[in-house]
Amino acid sequence: MDWLERQLRGGLEEAGVELDEVDLAIIRIVNALYGPALRALDKADLSDVWPETVLDPSRPPTAR
Repeated sequence: MDWLERQLRGGLEEAGVELDEVDLAIIRIVNALYGPALRALDKADLSDVWPETVLDPSRPPTAR
């Protein structure tokens, strides 16, 4: 059992959710696909990025 599986099983068991092998396999696939990009985004310095002041989720962001 690796770090990911221990964290998942511990957290989900605490919430009363059982984790089977299929669930674990799907989570591993999703982590392999999106994990590197999410970790890079977490480490990115976004201090120079201006927040969108008028947020309208039905339209794309506007350039300044």
